[in-house]
Amino acid sequence: MSRPILARVAAVAAATLSVPTLLAAQMQSRPLDPANMDTTCSACQDFYRYANGGWIKRNQIPGDKPMWGSFHELQDQNFLALRQVLDEAAKNARTTRDQDQRKLGLFYGTCMDSTAIEAAGIKPLAGELGRIAAIRNRKETEAQLARLHRQLVNAGFFFHSTPDAKRSARTIAEIYQAGLGLPDRDYYVKTDTASETLRTQYVDHVARMLRLAGHDSAAAAPAARQVMELETALARASMTQEAQRDPEAVYHLVSLADLRRSTPAFGWDAYFRELGIGSPAVVNVAQPEFLQALDSLLAASAAGPWRGYLRWRLVASAAPFLSSPFVNESFRFNSTVLQGTAEQEPRWKRCLQYTDNFMGEILGQAYVKKHFTPAAKARALEMVRNIQSEFRERLTGLTWMSQATKEKAYRKLDAIVNRIGYPDKWRDYSKLEVRPAVFASNVSSAASFESRRGYAQVDKPTDRNEWGMTPPTVNASYNPSLNVITFPAGIMQPPFFDPEADDAVNYGGMGAVIGHEITHGFDDQGRQFDARGNLSGWWDSTDNREFTARASVMERQAGGFAAIDTLKVNGKLTLGENIADLGGLLIAHGAYRRSLDGKPEPAPVDGLTGNQRFFLAWAQIWRSNIRPAFARMLLTIDSHGPAAFRTNGPLSNMPAFAKAFGCRTGDPMVRGDSARVQIW
Repeated sequence: MSRPILARVAAVAAATLSVPTLLAAQMQSRPLDPANMDTTCSACQDFYRYANGGWIKRNQIPGDKPMWGSFHELQDQNFLALRQVLDEAAKNARTTRDQDQRKLGLFYGTCMDSTAIEAAGIKPLAGELGRIAAIRNRKETEAQLARLHRQLVNAGFFFHSTPDAKRSARTIAEIYQAGLGLPDRDYYVKTDTASETLRTQYVDHVARMLRLAGHDSAAAAPAARQVMELETALARASMTQEAQRDPEAVYHLVSLADLRRSTPAFGWDAYFRELGIGSPAVVNVAQPEFLQALDSLLAASAAGPWRGYLRWRLVASAAPFLSSPFVNESFRFNSTVLQGTAEQEPRWKRCLQYTDNFMGEILGQAYVKKHFTPAAKARALEMVRNIQSEFRERLTGLTWMSQATKEKAYRKLDAIVNRIGYPDKWRDYSKLEVRPAVFASNVSSAASFESRRGYAQVDKPTDRNEWGMTPPTVNASYNPSLNVITFPAGIMQPPFFDPEADDAVNYGGMGAVIGHEITHGFDDQGRQFDARGNLSGWWDSTDNREFTARASVMERQAGGFAAIDTLKVNGKLTLGENIADLGGLLIAHGAYRRSLDGKPEPAPVDGLTGNQRFFLAWAQIWRSNIRPAFARMLLTIDSHGPAAFRTNGPLSNMPAFAKAFGCRTGDPMVRGDSARVQIW
């Protein structure tokens, strides 16, 4: 369970890798551009608009994006740079002696070979589709589930390896609810008109895809309805997003014997053999009710509906890598209907992202060799340590927490491992097979490589060096089971971090991001894990109640924020992120003030004081425009709040913000003491 600061943008956005010199200079010369502001709006009324209104008015969402913001600007600029790396690798793939570069070039090159992809059509799936068509009973259905899981196909449930939440030194097998084609269970169970219309569109989409895959035309619609019935049954048995946020609620460790008893219809021994692994010593069944419902469906349903379901899940998973009819239909529903996006990204951008997903540590090596220096890493580490020191000071000053709990919190804070830039040891890709074949075959090979890596870790000591993010990624994360914060090289750049900018901008940007991730270790989820990453009750009972009461204030605040039309933010779903945003800003601002070391306030820049620039740096990170359909989708599935709330929400709880901009009691950006969130 990793907690990124942003979950809604594509993974790759490398830094200034071959970005034109003029552009790089522009990015560094004005870390805070007054033209992006809207000073007709008072900072005390709506700081998000005040800070970003000029940019929002000037920037339309490109046709191939569901939203457009600072992350996406950076992403598009740097995709051009990463494209150069991949074009060069593809050009030399058949002649280079460097096996990693050969695989990188072949993978990207076969993705770019649209002629071969169009000629192949559905052929890359012929073998699996034939096996699915031959299914006659439950055992064969279960065997096919295992084969699809080896390909990382989302079908039935998700089987993977993960650190044991209560004994994090060991890695165990876990079964997690999955298998739905729509983004979340709520899409299947809501009864409003919009949800019912969307379900009708989904059934039509499934039928279209089945026809493309060779299903009898007349039988495709009935088969699609059966798929919908199966998925609806799984959805009704699925745990809600909010309920899944409780680590104890998704921890149910069982022996293999207990697993067999609780799901008697499923042949687990045969399933594990088909995966190519031995029987696990223990399994965490995250949602027992879901797995029991799946078991009952397998026992009660004939083979026919399951054939249709498995055929659909395979085709849906592979569609982006197949010929244009599959790509276009997948895009039409998943991007246009669900997100409101009108145009597809060009092929090279899609291929770049697929390559990063499967071979990101090879691609990342080319990036860090040129553009992430030891000096940059040292400066980032210094900032992390300063932020950690400030958090310790804030812990010491808390009046609501007992000394006994504080001592354990100190130990956890001191034990946090900082990962900056890139792994100390790169991933070994020697067993990955990539050939000058049709692209979908290379995707299948890469997926199998990835699943084998994961399965091989079951019942082994936990690898605490596993990153989970590629070096070019513009994001950051906290992993509670490892007590690790990760900042890939890609995020160490404007608008987060700018070596030419003053401390106010860097602490308001990167400093707040660092503080955000540290605070995740002490949010409503992270606080339940101890210094070694074990889920344990280390809080004094009185302190526990006090935290819950204080966190409930944040939940209510978020729940009252209108995101779009009459739809409000889900306060429960976004609670951890909102606590981390506020905590991160409080810590970063304290560290910024400490960085002045008693020196006078720096001279204003563009008429803005250091404190004002600190808060503007945070706000500019979240500037964005978003399509209404995508905004509605994120309110259902994303644990992060909308951009305006991530700006105004935490700042309205900070007296230092009100002081910096001269805001008064009664202004929308000021909360009185009784209404203010006061946790960290």
